[in-house]
Amino acid sequence: MFIQPDRLVAAGAVVAAGAIAIVGFGTASDHDFAKWRPIPPPAEDALTQAVDLNRIAGFRYINDRELEITDDAGHKYNMKFTQDCAPLRDMKDFSLVTESFHDMDRFTGIGVNGQICTFKDFSPKS
Repeated sequence: MFIQPDRLVAAGAVVAAGAIAIVGFGTASDHDFAKWRPIPPPAEDALTQAVDLNRIAGFRYINDRELEITDDAGHKYNMKFTQDCAPLRDMKDFSLVTESFHDMDRFTGIGVNGQICTFKDFSPKS
């Protein structure tokens, strides 16, 4: 019985693809899987750009769920998050994030090192 060359090529391609998949999954690290972060929970509060503060002058790490923000007038705010945001500890800067393009001056979280951390509360510090 003679096997046609095109079937041999197809079988070889299937075996090669399977081997690549096995080797790829076997050598993947936790760091590689960290790129596939879960979708952040919905925000419970929002920062409205024109009302809450004019410009962020500085920030201070409190813990993985809270930052202290200082505006350009020296007012302090608490920025609390819905869940732990591990990159806060070592961050040098962050980006404010909106939920949609329909409300560009209503920020619902921050982006830090590719992770989005949503607001639980954003309020003036008492």
